[in-house]
Amino acid sequence: MIRRFSPFFAILITAIALALRLYGLKWGLPNMDHYSSYHPDETTILEAAQRIDFFNRQIDPRFYNYGSLYIYLVNIAIFMGAGWGLIVLGKRDPELVVRGYAQMYLAGRIVALLMGVATVLLVYYLGRRMYGRRTGLIAAIFMAILPIHVMHSHFLAVDVPATFFVTCSLLFASRIPEEKSKTRYYLLSGLFAGFSAATKYNAGLVVLAPIVAHLSRGGPFFRRLMSVNLLLIIIGLAAGFLIGCPGAVLNSESFLRGFLYEAHHVQTGHGLLFAETGSGFIYHLIHSLLPGMGLPIMVLALAGVIYAIRKWTPQDAMLIAFLVPYYVLIGVAQVRFARYTMPILPPLVLLGARIPGKLMERFEDERGFARGIARVVTGVFTGLIVLYTLFYSISLDEVMAREDNRDAALTWIRKNIPPGSNIAMPTIPWFYTPPLDPRFGYGSARTRFEAAQSIAEYGIITDESKEWNWRLLSEMEPEFVILSEFEYEDRLRIGDQAAIDYFAVLDKKYRLVRQFDSPPSIFGKKFPLIVELPHDMSYANPKIKIFARNDILLNNG
Repeated sequence: MIRRFSPFFAILITAIALALRLYGLKWGLPNMDHYSSYHPDETTILEAAQRIDFFNRQIDPRFYNYGSLYIYLVNIAIFMGAGWGLIVLGKRDPELVVRGYAQMYLAGRIVALLMGVATVLLVYYLGRRMYGRRTGLIAAIFMAILPIHVMHSHFLAVDVPATFFVTCSLLFASRIPEEKSKTRYYLLSGLFAGFSAATKYNAGLVVLAPIVAHLSRGGPFFRRLMSVNLLLIIIGLAAGFLIGCPGAVLNSESFLRGFLYEAHHVQTGHGLLFAETGSGFIYHLIHSLLPGMGLPIMVLALAGVIYAIRKWTPQDAMLIAFLVPYYVLIGVAQVRFARYTMPILPPLVLLGARIPGKLMERFEDERGFARGIARVVTGVFTGLIVLYTLFYSISLDEVMAREDNRDAALTWIRKNIPPGSNIAMPTIPWFYTPPLDPRFGYGSARTRFEAAQSIAEYGIITDESKEWNWRLLSEMEPEFVILSEFEYEDRLRIGDQAAIDYFAVLDKKYRLVRQFDSPPSIFGKKFPLIVELPHDMSYANPKIKIFARNDILLNNG
């Protein structure tokens, strides 16, 4: 029956994946209130894509913190959108200019969305080839509804595209252990590993999968080790990387600067964001995979990893050869964004889906009342996992589809805070701040500080040289204070004295008059999160708090 209806299931799963990734796709796009996206990385990638001009042989994005392959794809999408009249850039009308930039952001997001949906199909084919049709279908539905993959498929960012290329490499590598495997699979698996690295450098570790797949084949080990096929993998890797990131050769100085900056960055930390968070291995388990996958699929995935290590088929060895070293790499890093786990999600969901998939196959082949009950229980259990995870992803989509907290706060401020009032902010405003000036979202700290000082309606009080300057708040006594969760959360977590002193002044002289919070919810009810969403799953809903001095009266009380 599965064989008969699998094309229908594949189409249905693809439709679900597409719908989840389309809903809320326009979240945070630029408008006249904020000229940049609310996602802190999107503008950097879009600017790099705008530097590309293939027709004039300008292929250097002059930005190499990431590989340039996805940047090229965004440029192509913008070119096609402009050619079809879907992207129109005004030259004099500011509103048309901003609208045109929003359309370019959207074009880049659509590229990520399509690659995210395509990854779901690739997971199906990979699972079917390695562990059977039923496992492939279960893995595909898991990937289609996986919360972090659904959310990040909305963003103009490298993580979902890199995961697509990783899955392509794994799919070709899965053919290598076969008895009649053709040499082209070695070359193609290496090529897509190169594409992975040319999108996100550390994703190139997927090249370990075809190497181990080859070494797991039968025959004398020394003969396998000296095989020319291993060389084909490396040739494919180099070719894929240079095709996707030719700047490594054409502008090696800029490439090395960006590459080394990123390598240094992940080893030294990201401000206070991940300070004092303990072991990276445990942190990613609790604060990346748990909220990113949801508890049921994560538990299945971990069980699947243990089962794969015990069973250790060539296919198992191939997946583990990529999954474990990659997890070690991000585990030892000091920067621990949840999105760093993205490339290992396909092998994780595949190994997790293998558990119910194999159980269903086993019970289906055997007769008897007890076996029938076990088959039904396994099916119901898997269905409940799917429903829970689906509702979780929908609740995240709901956050992106509704009004952003920053926009809601801006509307409230304009309505309730009189012009001429002084408003304090503990740090220089950025993407997480209500956009009292449309330039808050991007640029250097100096540029954003100058934008804050140029606001005509309000006086913005913030210290350019010292964040959380409580003396400034205590001595100047501005009428209002605005705080964003991204400013105070980590400082309070680690007990930063400046933030504690700042809040002490707030508690003494101010009162909270409005808080904007938009937690994941479905059917009007808050979704029960096991742990708080990690930083990069909270871009769409940072809490905003507005305080008024105790002697200030507001119309709304």
